[in-house]
Amino acid sequence: MQKEKIMKIKKMLKPILLTVLTVIVILVAVVTYFATDLFAGNPKLTAFKNIPVVESSEDTVMKIQLIRHATVVISIENKKILVDPMLGDIGTESPYPLTSNRIKNPLISLPVEKNSLLKDIDAVLLTHYHPDHFDMEAENTLPKDMLIFCQPGDDEMLKEKGFTNVQVIDSEGELGEISIKRFSVNHGEGMWQEPMGKSSSYYIQTKKESLFITGDAILDELLENSLKETQPNLIIANAGAAQFIIGKPITLTSDALKSITQLLPDTRIVATHMDAINHCKLTRDELRKFIDKEKLTNSIYVPNEGDILSFR
Repeated sequence: MQKEKIMKIKKMLKPILLTVLTVIVILVAVVTYFATDLFAGNPKLTAFKNIPVVESSEDTVMKIQLIRHATVVISIENKKILVDPMLGDIGTESPYPLTSNRIKNPLISLPVEKNSLLKDIDAVLLTHYHPDHFDMEAENTLPKDMLIFCQPGDDEMLKEKGFTNVQVIDSEGELGEISIKRFSVNHGEGMWQEPMGKSSSYYIQTKKESLFITGDAILDELLENSLKETQPNLIIANAGAAQFIIGKPITLTSDALKSITQLLPDTRIVATHMDAINHCKLTRDELRKFIDKEKLTNSIYVPNEGDILSFR
């Protein structure tokens, strides 16, 4: 009788154990695929030429050069500001975890030669310390005495990396005749708001020009209020609709850009943060089609890597 009971228990346990084992195997496979680069693909090599880097200028023209992703050079008031330097070679970093596109980062190569990019840079402006905005190559390549403006908290990490000329912008700072004002923004919402950490937008102003850099932000009350307050002539908007396999986008979407044009109809937008990192779902081609459809060609510009835009 006891033997029969044991046999029955074994028969009952067998399918349960098989189910548990199957679930474990599936979970291991999912984690391996979405959280490691074991099955990550390599990006297609991009034959960029060494495009000349924008020069500083004493005239009243503000020039903006998209380098790659959120990395831009701003030439204004005879100063050159390098924003969010991501300098690593194509395909040298793992894809971001929990993303559907499992291609190694960066997805494209730099359009400029690194030494020429860093030549005559007066300051670095860091919106937040994420690896697609300040990567290991930037840590190793930038001079340790380079002036770096950053948000509170990021200064500690920069100093740990050996940088000696770090200036925190709590609310306002300056570079020569240029004033810089910082605004806190949300780099995500819901389940991603806390994990994405702090991020900042910056308002750069001279006597004649004003520029707002969104950094990685979603369009919520924080960003809207800062845009209303500053009323900039120009916005560098981190688009790309960056997203993980769960949750909402953590950077600006095409609809968000349209909403900004409605909020500030006289402001021009330069859309960046696309086609270079594997979690950015919105491509430049898709955004350009959206702009044409919504008749926003006079409001939103979508530059390619290396392009230089001039504004008065």
